[in-house]
Amino acid sequence: MKILDFKYSFKVCLLLSFSIMVLSVNKISAQTQSKRSDWVQASFQDKNPLHLVNIGDADLGVRYKKGEGTPIVFVHGSWDDHHSWIHVAEILSTKINNPIVLYDRRGHSASTPDKEQGTISQDVSDLVLLTEKLGFRKAHFIGHSYGANIVVKLATDHPEIAESIVLYEPPMFGVLKDKPEYKTEMQQVKKAMTTSKSLLEKGAIQEGTIQFIEKVAFGENSWKEVFDDRARSTMLASYRTWLDQSNDPERLNIHPERLNYFQGSITLIVGTNSIPVYPAVANELKNKMEKIQVKSISGAGHGGLISHVNETAEAILLSLKSDK
Repeated sequence: MKILDFKYSFKVCLLLSFSIMVLSVNKISAQTQSKRSDWVQASFQDKNPLHLVNIGDADLGVRYKKGEGTPIVFVHGSWDDHHSWIHVAEILSTKINNPIVLYDRRGHSASTPDKEQGTISQDVSDLVLLTEKLGFRKAHFIGHSYGANIVVKLATDHPEIAESIVLYEPPMFGVLKDKPEYKTEMQQVKKAMTTSKSLLEKGAIQEGTIQFIEKVAFGENSWKEVFDDRARSTMLASYRTWLDQSNDPERLNIHPERLNYFQGSITLIVGTNSIPVYPAVANELKNKMEKIQVKSISGAGHGGLISHVNETAEAILLSLKSDK
């Protein structure tokens, strides 16, 4: 009996030792991958340092990787800055040789702060001026969230400068207006947005920011699960710019149906795990635009450019190839 107990105990010890070894290897592998990702990002930033580009009445913080062919210009959304696109941009830089431009929109991070009420038209004008200042006649424009709204308005107002556009879940909630099938989604977003704005105006910066991030944009627990310390700090510091944007009388003056006259390719990227209002917007945009190409990223939400970097980069690459 003692011999059997000894054999059993020995097997258990072996099994435990093997399990600990596997966990240790997995932990080391994860740490190595994380360090490699950090090194890659640092390398991209070191090779393409942030610098200011004057566009007249403002300076914009820009990272510019030189290359050949039509440039790719990334436009970030509300709250964050150019860093939201930096992982995707780095992957693209290893696969194609096009010039790549990332920048902080006016009122964000390194760029000139808003001195008066900003408008989406001003964002579009800044983007046009930056493109011209860098010496480009046309570009591929890629926008995330409100940055995608800016790209749509750019393509409809200045189609001569846009070779193609890629839109990652533009919050064009206006296309859902007066449609009973989307009444619940619209009520939820409107209520959450109103609450967020009220909190921010009262000075509850962190509470109001998290309210918007988790209830309007990226989903429950995204504040900690999707974003790192750098992103969270940037968002908290950007609340004034978002409040300014929420008061912009032009922000809803976007007409996606005009993209039917746009000559370049149009790609819409949607995550399968996004807050319901974004797939709803995507459905309406598909109904309004005849030639739009829709690419879904399985498991991604509104922050897929951060959580699903490779898949987002691949969707953009496919879009660029289809435009040739």
